[in-house]
Amino acid sequence: MDVWRTDRRVKILLDVSCVTFPLSGIGRYGLELARHLPEQAGVGEVAYLRGNQVLARFDFDAVAAPPQASRARQLIKRFLPYDLVLGPYRSRKAQALADSLQPYSDYILHSPNFTAPPVSGKSVVTLHDLSVFHFPEFHPRDRVNYLKDQVHHSVEKADKLVTDSEFVRSELLQLFQLEPNKVITVPLGVDESFRPRRGEELEQVMRRYGLRPGQYLLSVGTIEPRKNLAGLLQAYRQLEDSLRCRNPLVLVGAYGWNSGTLMEEVRRLQAAGEVIYLDYVPEQDLPLVYAAAKAFCYFSFYEGFGLPVLEAMSSGVPVVCAATSALPELCCDTCIQVDPHDTRAMSMALQQALVDEDWRSSAGRQGREHSRQYTWGRTAASLVDIFKGLAG
Repeated sequence: MDVWRTDRRVKILLDVSCVTFPLSGIGRYGLELARHLPEQAGVGEVAYLRGNQVLARFDFDAVAAPPQASRARQLIKRFLPYDLVLGPYRSRKAQALADSLQPYSDYILHSPNFTAPPVSGKSVVTLHDLSVFHFPEFHPRDRVNYLKDQVHHSVEKADKLVTDSEFVRSELLQLFQLEPNKVITVPLGVDESFRPRRGEELEQVMRRYGLRPGQYLLSVGTIEPRKNLAGLLQAYRQLEDSLRCRNPLVLVGAYGWNSGTLMEEVRRLQAAGEVIYLDYVPEQDLPLVYAAAKAFCYFSFYEGFGLPVLEAMSSGVPVVCAATSALPELCCDTCIQVDPHDTRAMSMALQQALVDEDWRSSAGRQGREHSRQYTWGRTAASLVDIFKGLAG
């Protein structure tokens, strides 16, 4: 029986390259690990890999937005053959990075974002979802090629694989025929700032964004096809005019891939006063935008976990969402869930969320209680247990 000696402390090399502005879901994951891993029992040291540099400390406030890739570069990448050019080039870069990390071979490398360089020491990789395998149409071709390649590499080389949900773990075991003990589910957490708020706490942020507390429907997520915002807009438009007038749809999220047509519709509805598009909302304001919502909706076609749903539940806001992928596992009967391909069912769910006060009160209370089990401290502690097991 292996026993972790109390006088030994694990050393971790955490890849924080995914933590960029505006903060994505994976960026949030990386940031929260950077905040919480050093606090865990049994951790001796945490170093931070950012790009090709190893840092002793990581300061998120100093992180700038990544440089915007030129249109010419994006266009060229679309036509370069991945197997002959992009793939080998990226493999050489990864190997060069791994060689530079040789002094850290006694650290456990953790990559929060699908891929890790082929280091000589132990490594753990988090695979958040397998959407590039099941729904490649929701991603640009270069991303599909790259992530498929990297997931295969991680499956082959990493000592342990982590998923956010049992749903993705089951997908991974089935797709790659892996031994069950190689893949471990570690659910995400939610920050304590996502909680119910009193009216006076909300006033300043409500004024800033032109919102009325308790009088809007909220959806949060990157503006991209996988999130099914087109379906949400169709379902919302099926509501009665008076109901839409009293409860505008508020969309929060940075512009993503292949959403030009969708944004045209968003702007048209915004001009009509039915939709309010806030783009990216800073992390100090976002919890208050959640807390003031009448209800939260999230009809994504595919999710490996569903962090915005958890943030809404933690805020005491009732949720209607898709009955697909990992969302039923997360919601655990605390939300209204419907087929994201059925806009009529989606619209009926939105109507109930907006008019049924008894349901809102019950769902908000149950969701809040259910969310208490998900903390970033627990996520970090579970990962440290994995690291300890590898360190021996």
